[in-house]
Amino acid sequence: MNPSAFVPTKPKDFIGAAAKAAALMLSKAARLRADGGNLKCLFYGPPGTGKTATARLTANALAGHSLAIEHVNGKDVTVETVRAWLDELATGCIFSDWTVKLVDELDLCSRDAQNLLLTYLDRLPPCRAFVATSNLQLDLLQERFQTRLQQFRIDNPESDEIAALLRDDHGIPGDVAQQIAVGCGGNVRAALLDAESYLDALALQKPSRKGGRK
Repeated sequence: MNPSAFVPTKPKDFIGAAAKAAALMLSKAARLRADGGNLKCLFYGPPGTGKTATARLTANALAGHSLAIEHVNGKDVTVETVRAWLDELATGCIFSDWTVKLVDELDLCSRDAQNLLLTYLDRLPPCRAFVATSNLQLDLLQERFQTRLQQFRIDNPESDEIAALLRDDHGIPGDVAQQIAVGCGGNVRAALLDAESYLDALALQKPSRKGGRK
């Protein structure tokens, strides 16, 4: 599998703060599915650290079915979108006891949409989840979100952690893995893309078989 196409499905697939958050959220999801309640959380921090992957893992653990998850980018969340979500609160989902709204880059929502989202969060009933991500510092979002969303900061992992991921999970030689890890500046997504480019270059260098069976 190409490194950049790898999709984490369990905590050990993550590194750094994302690994700790993934383990915590799987445990939390199990408790919520057993005891009820709802979930409103935000994963924030620098780009390429595993925020969206952690959010997806959380959503999947709660919903258990892809059709019970609505995954959108913040720039596509309008006032009309949130109004539709409010109208849906009284109805369930035929695919799961839980339904999840997963919003990437929450900060890209318009100010009016963010304002209405606050109402949506206040009305969230049991067996509903709102899971969001943001590349921004928390204080750059509306202050009122800070009182409604449980926050998890996902920082850049150490270069040694990234090198180990490339070496152990994707077969990149140790010296190359270390060079990629240092050069990516803590961005795991960028490191996986660089690893894929390295493997592609290796494949191009392999001599091709000439001729067929005689």
